[in-house]
Amino acid sequence: MKKAEEQYKPTKKLELPNLENELPKVFQKINCPSCQSEVNADNLNLEKSVAKCGGCNAVFSIEEELKHVKKNIEVKQEFFRPEGIDLFFYKDDLNITVQQAMTALDAIGLFSLPLFSFLTTAIYLKKAPFPFWVPVLFALGSIYFIYKAFNYSKYKTYIDINSNQMSIRSQPKNFKKDKTIPTIDIDQLYIKHHVAEGSNYATIFMIINKPSGQIHEKLVTVKNLSKAKYLEQEIERYLHIKDRKVLESNV
Repeated sequence: MKKAEEQYKPTKKLELPNLENELPKVFQKINCPSCQSEVNADNLNLEKSVAKCGGCNAVFSIEEELKHVKKNIEVKQEFFRPEGIDLFFYKDDLNITVQQAMTALDAIGLFSLPLFSFLTTAIYLKKAPFPFWVPVLFALGSIYFIYKAFNYSKYKTYIDINSNQMSIRSQPKNFKKDKTIPTIDIDQLYIKHHVAEGSNYATIFMIINKPSGQIHEKLVTVKNLSKAKYLEQEIERYLHIKDRKVLESNV
């Protein structure tokens, strides 16, 4: 019986280290630099980053204190994989397949050329003062853009990244050249969001270090901002690039 009691003897309570000092502070009390009095919240203008002391009436900037609070509570948003983007890891390589977005030129061609084709054909049949090849040209253009629209699911961009280089290729090429960039030269990625009537797409750019200086080169265009942010997030994560604000970015 004694052995059983010893076997189930409660273990001693372990002393846990004090973690209070290790946790980041997400609050900030404001003290007047003139009289050291604590400033009430009613006397803080957060929009203009200034405060007024209720004791000595001193007015002072609280910009640095607000930066400290924002820095501690800032959480980077995590973007989840949207439809139209596939990621595949093989050994140390990252392979990305992106469904290409319909460009503004494709949209204009798809909706305008059939209309012009119909109008020029109707005018030509009424003895128009232009040759027959004008409506034929519009008809051929219409067929091209309609065929392209129906086959857009086959239009993809492939981005393959390893420790040495990033390669970008399009299928079909559509006059786009394949690119190969040493990963060590990629300094940062950023996004330009384009919003206009009837269109909403985003383009990812890369800042590349060259012996002659930095250049900005287009990586890929996708049809909405969430896809662009997800791609930027995953590529920067793989390349261990810390995201930072770029002047040319509009998001």
